[in-house]
Amino acid sequence: MFDLVYCEFAKLKHSNMLLISFLGAFVAPSMMFIEAIRIHASQPERAFGIGDMYSSCLLYSMLLFGTVVYVVIGSYLFSREYTENTLKSILTIPVSKSSFLISKFIMFLIWIQVLTLITWASMLMFAAIFIAMYHSMTLDWMVAMQYLGSMLLGGLLLFITLSPFIFVTLWTKQVVIPVIAATAIVMGNAALANESLGALFPWTATFLLVSDRLVDTGYSIGLSMGLIILVSAVGFGLSAWYFANEDVK
Repeated sequence: MFDLVYCEFAKLKHSNMLLISFLGAFVAPSMMFIEAIRIHASQPERAFGIGDMYSSCLLYSMLLFGTVVYVVIGSYLFSREYTENTLKSILTIPVSKSSFLISKFIMFLIWIQVLTLITWASMLMFAAIFIAMYHSMTLDWMVAMQYLGSMLLGGLLLFITLSPFIFVTLWTKQVVIPVIAATAIVMGNAALANESLGALFPWTATFLLVSDRLVDTGYSIGLSMGLIILVSAVGFGLSAWYFANEDVK
């Protein structure tokens, strides 16, 4: 299994997608930095802390920008063997389909969490720059570390709820349709982020759970977690079933 994951890393070294995804991890923090400057310029008396910057960054990363980016990454990761016509050659070596698929999922999770770490670190960097510019807040390391845990948990929850998009990728063998579906999910997130029904929409519920807003919806954590696990299990199950029974040509 380790060798398969290592091979996935080796293949990515020559891919532009890796660099593009790393640059993309800076988008949400840079947006929060610009927004903080705008708020300070229009309301200099307003108290603004590093927790505010991280809270907004978490929202953008989980509900909006991150969802689409991670679907693009996952679709690329699982479809490249089809588009590059390498799957048949790979499966000729003594490796089972299940091991190959699991290695892909492991690589996908690692990729998401690495991007999460980059997002967290870049947000910390922008917060330090903001402090140096305006001296209007302090760099609270405890708050930053709390959000590190929240963002890593959010990355894990996003990973499991994106499994249905991996099935769509394996089924269609392309990136376009999963990305269109992800865009629809993002629209749902935007509509339900401040609504109690968001607790029943798995992709919104992950954010509400991580940000401790789920209790305000009136729905139980168990119900939301059950829906998240159900969607994840369906996605992983269909992906494994389809790939195992697919006739590789």
